[in-house]
Amino acid sequence: LVSGAIYVVVNAILGSMRSRPSSYSSYPSGRGGVNRPPAGHGRATARSGSTRASARTGSTPRRAPNVRVALPPSDGIGGNTGHGGRNPWNGVQFYLQIERCAGIDQSCSVRLEEEVYIKRAEALKDGVDRFFEGYLDIIILDVPQLYALEVRVMPDVCHPRHGHTVYGQDAVARGCQTIHSKTASKKWPNLREICLQLQEFTRVPVSIRLYANEKLDVVGRDGSLSDNVRSAVNGSARGRRTPPDLELEEEKLQERNARAEQLGPLGHATFRVIHSSGKEYQLHTDADGHTEVSLHPGIFELRCEEGSNYDRLVPNTLRVPPQFSPINFSLTAFMKKNCAFLVVDHMNKPFPRFQLRLTSRDSASEPILLRTKANGRARGRVGMGFHVACFGGAEEQSQWPIEPFAQDIEVKDIDQPQLFRICVKRVRFTCEIVFRTRCDEPVRRCPFTIRQRAGQGNRETSEVACGMTSEIGVACCDLPAGRLVFALEPPSLLPYVPVQFSLQVSSDGVYDPERHEVDTKTLDVEMYLVTPDGEPAAYCKFLLGPKFSEAGSRALDLPLTTDENGRAIGTVTLLEPYIFRIKASAQGQEYMPQEFGFVTDRRSVTIVVAKTVLSTIPEDNVVLLVDTSGSMQGYMRDVISALNLAIVQQFHKSSKRFNILTFTETQVEFRSELVEATRDNVENAMRFCERIQAGGANNIAAALRRVFRFKQAQAVYLITDGKCDISEELLTHLKILCLGHPLRPKLHTVGINCVPGRTTYRALQALSNLTQGSFRAVCLEQDHSSALVAARAGHPAKESDPIVPNLAHESTDEDPETGADTAGEYETGQEDDDPNYSADSP
Repeated sequence: LVSGAIYVVVNAILGSMRSRPSSYSSYPSGRGGVNRPPAGHGRATARSGSTRASARTGSTPRRAPNVRVALPPSDGIGGNTGHGGRNPWNGVQFYLQIERCAGIDQSCSVRLEEEVYIKRAEALKDGVDRFFEGYLDIIILDVPQLYALEVRVMPDVCHPRHGHTVYGQDAVARGCQTIHSKTASKKWPNLREICLQLQEFTRVPVSIRLYANEKLDVVGRDGSLSDNVRSAVNGSARGRRTPPDLELEEEKLQERNARAEQLGPLGHATFRVIHSSGKEYQLHTDADGHTEVSLHPGIFELRCEEGSNYDRLVPNTLRVPPQFSPINFSLTAFMKKNCAFLVVDHMNKPFPRFQLRLTSRDSASEPILLRTKANGRARGRVGMGFHVACFGGAEEQSQWPIEPFAQDIEVKDIDQPQLFRICVKRVRFTCEIVFRTRCDEPVRRCPFTIRQRAGQGNRETSEVACGMTSEIGVACCDLPAGRLVFALEPPSLLPYVPVQFSLQVSSDGVYDPERHEVDTKTLDVEMYLVTPDGEPAAYCKFLLGPKFSEAGSRALDLPLTTDENGRAIGTVTLLEPYIFRIKASAQGQEYMPQEFGFVTDRRSVTIVVAKTVLSTIPEDNVVLLVDTSGSMQGYMRDVISALNLAIVQQFHKSSKRFNILTFTETQVEFRSELVEATRDNVENAMRFCERIQAGGANNIAAALRRVFRFKQAQAVYLITDGKCDISEELLTHLKILCLGHPLRPKLHTVGINCVPGRTTYRALQALSNLTQGSFRAVCLEQDHSSALVAARAGHPAKESDPIVPNLAHESTDEDPETGADTAGEYETGQEDDDPNYSADSP
């Protein structure tokens, strides 16, 4: 019975609500401009005897049939699509409608707190209005619906000012967009979610075209974009204004577009569109200065990109009306003004390397940092308006070189460059102290500290500056006036001796001393002597001495000798010039004579010394076997010099006997047998060496067979670059030749430019080891000029060349026809041509 009674009461209430039409025009104005229905209209009633009445949530009263609104169907913009895929919101102006539950008969037993709904609706309206900055029309409509707090986007034709109201299911049926429904979701609306959904639904496309107020070089000579057209900076909005009338705004927009057509488009530029909520869009224009973006209704601030050469955008705000229509918008970017700054101190002297910071008073843009040059001037582009100039250093204020200051400057809207004079008062003065060693070497990368006494009679000091000397030995720092203590504190690895001296800085910036001499350390320096191929120069004797003594005269040289690892230790004063010398010897020597000066700042040095081609020759009967094939072309000058030097130093005026034999495919002998080292033989041997030419192939096997026929030979010195066929067969043949010789001579090989460990190096070592001889690796520089002379001359020497008939015997191992040995039977035919020929002369 109770359930049946409740059902009857609820049906009666709902029937009475449907039977009463509601009209917005008959509603009196309520609190806060909210329209309320009159008493007796749209209220739910219940019998007093009912125990408890329940209403069905979500039910919506019907409007009178004579009030019906049709939305214009069209394609384009908006939220939901209908009418066969076309969007009914295209071109439609809209507003936001908040439907709240109000005017319900309180005689009903349904629990309803209308004051909560009133406060919630008012708070929601205020929040949305603040977010859209008053640019979206918002109304609150009281509806006789239980628990209703609906938020809908409505077309302007449904606005109550037209004399009718549309709400509830009737609004949904006519295509209005429901943002939130409390009756459906059973939740109170959330302001943040409401604003986000409104942003997404109410977006309209905005087409923006950017122009520049100056003609710019968009593309440089190298095809890259000019710095002037990259982006923009210092834009700001002066504040929010109430939206003007749409027709007036349309006229201003058309005028601005007409003016913009006379300007050049700014392509490939970047600017920002910022909403008051913090939402930011970064836009990039194409080559024609055009870009597009979708924005919701409201006021947006336009700013140029930070760090570019553009100052501001005009207009600096973009207003998007609540209407689903595309917007065409044009704006102009203005260049920053070209400004020059001259920073001088209180003595009217330019302030070099001064860090100047410019902060705009009119906008929240990033400060501009400039640094003056040596003449105290700095240039840069600064936005128009008022700026504050101050010191831009990152140090603490106690470390500033000047007193704190702030100077106002105004950058005007003129085309001419503007000059600003910045006056500061120094409390620290730039001091540049030059440090040199005794031999005028700069003191590089050396730390230093400058301290100042706390007061007279007080021994405690405080640090006022520190740093490190430059690559040219200059200590640069800003120091206060007074007497200071300068301490040069080199670490142990540096060659300088620590030094401390007094530095006086006056109030006018004059300081003394401006230059200071620094002593260097005297240490035992390890010297490693190596040959050009990287091998240690063992047992090398040399002299080491300072280039200048204390009195300026030449000092005595210190004789040193390396150990088996090529290491020697000498006492050296660092960063002072020394002379390294290997003296020439009247006898043969292991290393070439050389002399050079050097300066070092390290405790170990590496010195390259070159071996001589022929060292000391201990044997009495020697044959010099020289490879003159084409690969030896670049070394022949050095080889000839080495042969001449050995003949003069080691053979002349001695009891030794010698012979010289050169080989390619054939062999050319100086003499048919070993000769004594007489004056004539020495001179003729030197002439023979001077006329040696390189060219042709290489036959080392035949040369070895020929040289081992000299029965008096005790040693053979083979000089070659190793570019010959040294095989196992050759080694076996050499062993047979050596064992068949009565004196079993040693074969000493001299390898020119043989890389250690390579095949040539090992092959020449094997040749010498086979006969218990020595291998000597030497490094020579190739002489390309000799190859060029030979190429210009045509072909190598022939039989008619002077070297063949005058100085040499050409021979082979055997007669090419009979195969018989023809050694010793040489005829040159010179006795028929030269009347001065004798058997004892070449």
